[in-house]
Amino acid sequence: MALQVAEGDETPDGNPHDTPYGVARPFVDVGAPSFRFDDHRLRTARTQGLLPDSIYGPVVCDHATVGRLLRKPTLVHDPWRQLRCSGVTDHAIGSWFASLLIFSRADDHDALRQRMRPLLRGPAFDPSFAAAEALAATAGVDGACEFVADVADAIVDAQAARLLDVDRGTYREIAQPVRDLALIHRLMPLQTLARARAAVEHVQDFLGRLARREGVTAAERPDWTRSRMSLLIGFEPYRLTLGQLVAVLADHPRTWSAAAEDETTARSAVRELLRWMPTAPIQIRFTEQPLTLADRTLEPGRPVLLCAVQANRDGEPDGDAYQPLRMPTRPHLSFGAGLHYCIGATVSEHQLSAVLRALATRFGAPEPAGEVRWGPPSGVQGPVEVPVRLTRRPT
Repeated sequence: MALQVAEGDETPDGNPHDTPYGVARPFVDVGAPSFRFDDHRLRTARTQGLLPDSIYGPVVCDHATVGRLLRKPTLVHDPWRQLRCSGVTDHAIGSWFASLLIFSRADDHDALRQRMRPLLRGPAFDPSFAAAEALAATAGVDGACEFVADVADAIVDAQAARLLDVDRGTYREIAQPVRDLALIHRLMPLQTLARARAAVEHVQDFLGRLARREGVTAAERPDWTRSRMSLLIGFEPYRLTLGQLVAVLADHPRTWSAAAEDETTARSAVRELLRWMPTAPIQIRFTEQPLTLADRTLEPGRPVLLCAVQANRDGEPDGDAYQPLRMPTRPHLSFGAGLHYCIGATVSEHQLSAVLRALATRFGAPEPAGEVRWGPPSGVQGPVEVPVRLTRRPT
């Protein structure tokens, strides 16, 4: 369906949304704490070919346009503009934010990816079932638990410690600051700015000490730090995806049981979750040249929100439902596309599948034990509390 703009839609308070373009358009408050990118208004926009507005810019929801714009070289990541969208002008945070892989360009980008590849092939990301069993064994639970804190955190801490070649107790020094680093990816981080700034300083100091221990030269230090920082940031969506996987499969006990015996079932369940509700629901890009979308032209420097959640559901039969054994009709866009396609995409999928198999082997199907609580939208989203009952299978 062709992308359109609807006239006369109203904001939640009942007033037409006046945009910089002088036209009343459908509006979604993507910065509201309770907002989710599977919101029915975005679903309606997707199915009717509409282009809703947000306070940041237009939200693109259809698969064809999102995929095309992700690959468009004149739509770029711009860390400084992205921070200013949220009112952040802190230079220390901006310099750190700009150093991450996702914002690198051309030769610098390729060089950093090359530095990260050996780490992704290292023991921290061993996709074997034996390695996943060892990770699952770090969660000493049997009965009611809060899955993210009691299981997912233990798994992630063990992997991150192995990545940095330190013991888990040493890694715990920066485990929470690493999670706080993800706060700056949110669209509205002002209330957590002090935590983000402290996290940047803490993690950089910690990595500096490790670099000195390993004899990293001053010339090598920036790339050494950036590669590890980029991978550490990736553990936050990983732990939230684990939480979401358990929350969803609590409603699919047969799939959970089948995953214990069948690697194909485990991979299908993980791939479907990544399609259905990615932890990176949007990507913010900025125009370097005038860009025409529907009946409007965006001038250079304007933000565009590319919504992977809705794009992944576009054109799929019953695409708004989670179906663990789905055979998708098109590739999902949860890991992006083009130059900035996630370097850890394949590793993440294999790792999640192996850990799911290990957990399903160790525990019976999870039983809900309370209400799942979600974190704020955008940036990195996911459940921060998943109360379940996990019962150990007989040895």
